[in-house]
Amino acid sequence: MLRRYLLPSLAVCGAIIGLMVVFWSQRKHPVPPIPFPPPTSPYVHAIYGEGIVEASSHDLAIGSPFSEVVTKVFVIEGDKVKKGDPLFQLDTRLFKAQAETARNQIRSAIINMENLRTQFSFYEKLADKRAVSQLQYEQSYYAFKGAEEQVQVAKAVLGEVEANIERSLIRAPIDGKVLQVNIHIGEVAPNVTPVSAQVITPYSSSQFPLMILGKVEPLYLRIDIDQEDAWRYKKGTPATAFVRGNSRLKYPLQFVRVEPFIVPKASFTGQTSERIDTRVLQVLYRFEDVDIDIYAGQLLDVYLEASALP
Repeated sequence: MLRRYLLPSLAVCGAIIGLMVVFWSQRKHPVPPIPFPPPTSPYVHAIYGEGIVEASSHDLAIGSPFSEVVTKVFVIEGDKVKKGDPLFQLDTRLFKAQAETARNQIRSAIINMENLRTQFSFYEKLADKRAVSQLQYEQSYYAFKGAEEQVQVAKAVLGEVEANIERSLIRAPIDGKVLQVNIHIGEVAPNVTPVSAQVITPYSSSQFPLMILGKVEPLYLRIDIDQEDAWRYKKGTPATAFVRGNSRLKYPLQFVRVEPFIVPKASFTGQTSERIDTRVLQVLYRFEDVDIDIYAGQLLDVYLEASALP
């Protein structure tokens, strides 16, 4: 009797368990709330743009006039500097040796000039100029004048070397804040050219700036507007920036200027060379408040008020 009902009972229990598993697996779990939802436009009609924060003076790439070893670095990231403050010092031993050589050349040139001056003075003191030939007189005169010029040339060489010694101390070109330091004591400071803040450059590249300096009060926001939306943008229109990762942090912006030249949009793929098929109109806005948790180089989402589509 037990065997007769055992298998059907097990089958019924298995079916019930299967139904329960299906039921529980089909339950919809509540979706957790998004702590920071994506930003939404505060305007009825708007243009979206991507903005990168930069110094109001532009991000200045500090370079070096010579390829020389760095002996001192006077600043670190975040330091505020005044115009003329030292940033870093290059090795000047070679220039100092050249300066000593130039001083010796000046002394030698002066001795030679005085010798030729004495010789020429004898001809000048002659009561009868016919005692010496005209050729000898003019040769002595021009030799003396040439010696005078050699003294001036030697002094100019010394001035050039002293100027190089002065240029070996790299100073801040403006009042601002040190945003980045990429040179250290013992490294060779190469000759570099300024780079755009939107261009990714490997550290090993000779294009990498030794330091980045800029005026951060106020900060500017460089906004890229797709060329397809450029016709909708009106100069001076209101704009609002949103912080990525926390859409509750939003900042009203003040118009600064439009750069009326459509440029290729920089892509952040990490490659040293990229193919770009998008062009953008760049507009500059500034933050109304100076005391904000925004940093140079930061990417923000921006909405700009626009007219309705026709």
